[in-house]
Amino acid sequence: MLFFAKSAGRGWSAVVGLLLGTGGAATAQTPPPNAPARHIVLADVTVRGRRPQAVGTYHGAYIRGVRPLTPGQRCVVWLASPDTSQTFGLQALTVPLHRRYTAGRLQISFYARGAGPELLGPLLSAQPVVVAPPDSIARRRTQVRLDLRPAALPLPAAGVYVVLECLPTFPDETYLRRVAVPRRAKKDGSTIVKPYILTRRGTDTTTIWTSVDDFPKLRQSPAGYTASTWMRWGPTLPYRRESAQSFRGKAVQAFDTVLLLELQPR
Repeated sequence: MLFFAKSAGRGWSAVVGLLLGTGGAATAQTPPPNAPARHIVLADVTVRGRRPQAVGTYHGAYIRGVRPLTPGQRCVVWLASPDTSQTFGLQALTVPLHRRYTAGRLQISFYARGAGPELLGPLLSAQPVVVAPPDSIARRRTQVRLDLRPAALPLPAAGVYVVLECLPTFPDETYLRRVAVPRRAKKDGSTIVKPYILTRRGTDTTTIWTSVDDFPKLRQSPAGYTASTWMRWGPTLPYRRESAQSFRGKAVQAFDTVLLLELQPR
């Protein structure tokens, strides 16, 4: 048993008393008469807590382009474990955005790795997190940060797949299609078009036109040849991993959607 006594000018010091248990009861050991005093010196011990760690897909720079996410589209980002010999819990997730979005809802969920050719395995959380359009934050270069501690989600040894999906703005709203409307003509004869998302609410037959610019826009970072990001451009389309491509005869590197996942060792 440790007894703590406070000494002036030296803070807390520890005095060790040894108790022996006999027959379920503890009694103090009485030293023999005229026995020399014994001094026990304890080595200095420093207790350190397990420091939080972070993994992410920021590769040192943002690119100028952003990744618009509209209803029906999914972005999947794989985040690896920093140490497979340890176990971690998910603490927080930060999603950088280009600016405030006023249409759509950002749904975020966490999956384990799938078996065989399947990209996504079991869902780690019972309910995904849905972030409605924020109205009180800055318009440009903001971010969404989720506190994951109440859910107590574990980090699988094979890493976690973070799924970002855009839902219509209202629960009773149905996605119809995407259209491109000519906006104006350039001097060279080409036309600038503006994309819109068409939706309907409930049983109303009125079509709602919403600019793609109003939906969430995710930040991107150059990843090199192969990225840790997959896109599903439609509900019936397969997932496609982002990779280096050729555009107009020039090599274009792959880009990752930027996420930052904070972990707590267990």
